[in-house]
Amino acid sequence: MGDRLGFIGLGNMGKPMAVNLARAGADLTVFDRDPAPVAELVALGAKAAVSAAELGRHCDIVEIVVMSDRQVEEVIAGREEGEGLLAGMAPGSLIVIHSTVHPDTCKQMAALARDHGISVIDAAVSGAEARSIEGTLTLIVGGAAEDIARARPVFDIVGEDVFHMGAVGMGQAAKLCNNLMSLVNIQIVEEALNLARAAGIDEEKMVEIARVSTGDSWALRNILPMRALISRASHGAADTAKLAGKDLILALKFGESLGVPLDFTDFAVNRARPQK
Repeated sequence: MGDRLGFIGLGNMGKPMAVNLARAGADLTVFDRDPAPVAELVALGAKAAVSAAELGRHCDIVEIVVMSDRQVEEVIAGREEGEGLLAGMAPGSLIVIHSTVHPDTCKQMAALARDHGISVIDAAVSGAEARSIEGTLTLIVGGAAEDIARARPVFDIVGEDVFHMGAVGMGQAAKLCNNLMSLVNIQIVEEALNLARAAGIDEEKMVEIARVSTGDSWALRNILPMRALISRASHGAADTAKLAGKDLILALKFGESLGVPLDFTDFAVNRARPQK
């Protein structure tokens, strides 16, 4: 792999991806506000940067796995002049947005980066923490074919299936549709299992029944790992639930922008909000 790699965001999804790149021998520089995962990556041979701009000066391809649209914008553009990746990266470089954000955010960042001679693609990831650790994530990608081909050696290390959906933002569009199915389903599984327990039905027996019946789903089969992920999430269960809610709200906003009503999602999101 000839390109020098940068990785920003070393949380539950990002850190395993960066670990797999380091173990594969990539020339890797990392940045995160939490020094603990940075130290782990340095122990594996990566270099540490003290800012996004510094990281950008030393990297040809930078991958971003942060939590929100605002954080993606800050990482790329910076809060002030001289900050952010665009202040450090050279023309001809490539930024890869793995975070789940609105498609328009990717388009806006791509337009801004283009003025600096830098390309942007979105490569949303799916598979949860377990597949991030295994290096078997699904990558749902939007951007120019030549940019995706350049990033493909990276994708082959962190993932297994790669889907090119079209122009910048289309990877996020498909990811929001996937998350809509997954996150609502997880909530329904938990509510159904809670109802079963209240009725005196053993949870393991209920799961066994559903797995060979019409209640079967990915959410059902992975409910225990998802519970474990939430319980040990670095930002806590409350923030994990908030993040899931963020993805559903993104889907609602995306639907609104396309004139597509998402009535059930709207009900689920608003039901979960505190009543005034």
